[in-house]
Amino acid sequence: MRVRMLYEKMGPICFVPHVEMPTLLSRSLRRSGIRQIFTEGMSPHPKISLGPPLPVGVFSLCEVADIWVENWSAEDLEALNEKLPRGLMAKKAVPTEGLSLSKSCDKAQYLLQFKSKEKGSDACFLLQNHVPGVEILTLCGKEIEAVTGNPYQISPTLFVKALSKGGVISSWEDIRIVRTKLGKDEEGKILSLL
Repeated sequence: MRVRMLYEKMGPICFVPHVEMPTLLSRSLRRSGIRQIFTEGMSPHPKISLGPPLPVGVFSLCEVADIWVENWSAEDLEALNEKLPRGLMAKKAVPTEGLSLSKSCDKAQYLLQFKSKEKGSDACFLLQNHVPGVEILTLCGKEIEAVTGNPYQISPTLFVKALSKGGVISSWEDIRIVRTKLGKDEEGKILSLL
């Protein structure tokens, strides 16, 4: 059975690379007593598929993963949350069929927070003109809400490169980025995958 899980990644756990997340999730599933389904072949491993990669150091309120398990019940979500490391929290998980994550995700929304208020308008200009597929939703003081097209191709790393090249920031230390929405584009709105 394939279960689609929505989880958040906040705090120091955001420094765990995307490629390590399947191992981390698998260990937490095992510790919580949830029986996983494994791939076949010479080197079986748990079947877990992640959504679009998130750069190291970027927080997220809406990461998605497909996990294959033998069975799933409402109590399993609570059991899993007890075994997940601090900073990771499974918000919702439901059995699913249909499109894979890579075919389901085509839009993402980010919150960019700067250290100083003056950087906002310059950042808006740079992002709209130097990062393809970025649309600025709001600018409020030190914060910008931006929406991107395909999150598999347009990463927050591109934001940082454009802003650094334009002199708005000097490095990742000058900005905090949070992925706030991830999903399917439906007439200009982002529909959640769950």
